[in-house]
Amino acid sequence: MEQLDIFDENYNYIGTSSKKDVHQKGLWHQTFDCLFIDSKKNTVYFQYKNQEHNAASSKNKIDISVGGHLLANEKISDGIREIKEEANLDVNYNNLYYLGIRKVNKVINENYIIREFIHLHIYDNSFDIYSLKSIDDEVLYYIEFNIDELIDFLNNNTSIIKGNTPYGEKSFNIDNFIEGYLEDDKLYLNYLLLAKRIINKEENVKWN
Repeated sequence: MEQLDIFDENYNYIGTSSKKDVHQKGLWHQTFDCLFIDSKKNTVYFQYKNQEHNAASSKNKIDISVGGHLLANEKISDGIREIKEEANLDVNYNNLYYLGIRKVNKVINENYIIREFIHLHIYDNSFDIYSLKSIDDEVLYYIEFNIDELIDFLNNNTSIIKGNTPYGEKSFNIDNFIEGYLEDDKLYLNYLLLAKRIINKEENVKWN
């Protein structure tokens, strides 16, 4: 069973625990997130996550490009393992833009509590929608969106947003997105706004 480093709420290391206990008991731990963008095309790439790999939802959902737990003794830079597992990409950590930590404290149900220090990154590169695929069935496929169109969709809750997939253009609605990422600290929207600032070559772009 996977072991994770655990922390107090102030991010002080206190030991290790199993991934199962971490969520059942609501223990603070670390995760790694990365959003893929192509600044030249003004596009962003989200994964369409298989609900069988998502304890927080019973439906397939549009999720951040890559995300996963950092295991016990792993450094933040070791999170590139998740990029290989979920997108089949070999990436040098130095090519990622580090945005900082997103702190989440949320009770999904009595058996699943999320208390995470999430290390947020952006990876700006040229992507092939057909080559992005996970090593198992965790990711059904990737979706390419125009960043400005997606920001407008999230801001104005228009009826549908169109995205390119390996199976052609598809239409998605707000129910295809993870509710918690639409609400709370609006992860989708704020991540995209930070991506636009990076595309515009602003300096010192950080989460919060």
